[in-house]
Amino acid sequence: MMQSKLFILSGQSGVGKNTILESLIAAHSNFHRAVTYTTREPRPAEVPGEDHFFVYPEKFQEMIKRGDFLEFAQNHGQMYGTPKDQIREALDKGKSVLMEIDVKGATQVKETMPDAVLIFIKFDSDNIGDIIRHRIKNDPARGNISEEEIQTRIQTAKQEKEYEKYYNYSVVNPEGRPERAIKEVENIIQNELKKN
Repeated sequence: MMQSKLFILSGQSGVGKNTILESLIAAHSNFHRAVTYTTREPRPAEVPGEDHFFVYPEKFQEMIKRGDFLEFAQNHGQMYGTPKDQIREALDKGKSVLMEIDVKGATQVKETMPDAVLIFIKFDSDNIGDIIRHRIKNDPARGNISEEEIQTRIQTAKQEKEYEKYYNYSVVNPEGRPERAIKEVENIIQNELKKN
């Protein structure tokens, strides 16, 4: 029987991590997709309980105090956290877990669960600003984002690149060709599942 593993996708802001995650989840119906908690408002197409659990900041703080999170972090002014029980339950049942969290959260998880496989998704260019601006402007799910927020995301993406060295793997997501990154991440998953 293949060993269950925790796979974490993270990387630069606006790089298309969610597109890769959705495709992998569709291809692995036996995997558990981790659903994180967040204090931000749902985006138009998001489904509560499937994309995230959307909670008030007070509830999130209560969960931190109780020690409910495997990791939590602030990102773009909102809190995000991964429920500990959900991940451990899935792994105990022999299911591999696939999750997408930010770079700070991923390094927190690696400290408590060193067997986690960290995959860093990055841009194929150093011209991050233009790419992020183009992706945000052409993504109807993101709604209206101010110039100030776009600038914040560009700065965040540059800072996130510094975390790449802590990851087991790095994968480039080429502009307009996510299928290449999806295939590469799929190969990483298959090779990792074959290991004992």
